[in-house]
Amino acid sequence: MKYKLVIFDFDGTLADIFPWFLKTLDRVAEKFDLIKINKNKTEELRKLDAASFLKHLKIPLYKLPSIATYMRKLMTEQIEDVKLFEGAAKLLKELKARGHKIAIVSTNSQENIAKVMGYELLKLNDFFVGGVSLFGKEAKLKKVLKLAGIAKEEAIYIGDELRDVHASQKIDLPVGAVAWGYNASEALKALSPTLMFYKLDDILEKMS
Repeated sequence: MKYKLVIFDFDGTLADIFPWFLKTLDRVAEKFDLIKINKNKTEELRKLDAASFLKHLKIPLYKLPSIATYMRKLMTEQIEDVKLFEGAAKLLKELKARGHKIAIVSTNSQENIAKVMGYELLKLNDFFVGGVSLFGKEAKLKKVLKLAGIAKEEAIYIGDELRDVHASQKIDLPVGAVAWGYNASEALKALSPTLMFYKLDDILEKMS
């Protein structure tokens, strides 16, 4: 088994968060006095990393914790609008059945993730870290590797954003980028992730 531990991002990787994200941004912009996104430029924004996205919208870093807390609160109130991607539940069950350890490392809250996944899927996770800061994934990935007692070359982090790839590469952790989440597939591919996944079934095919 090439990868003993499969670590997942949640938003945009296992859960279809983007429709809710777009719907919510205007409300967030009004509350925090931010520039509203031009919905006609969504595809251009999907090519930007998190830092460039914040710069484009002129969001000061000091506002990030408050914005993140507010958006998690909104999601908690509207959690019924967030669903797993079709096939995600089957993927997790099959990975577990094949003997892989599973973890989640996400900026979303553990509460929100638990509500979307449900108890049956949640209990498949060997390690679960939520509420990670926007640029704090490296430390949490290291923590999960240490808890698992698994060498990083035997683990992989799978995410949908450029920052997921950057975080993994900074600690020399293999990384898989998915083409169905927030960042555009061509932008992800340009960073040379270990693996590219264009559909959920690709993950099962490439894990061994």
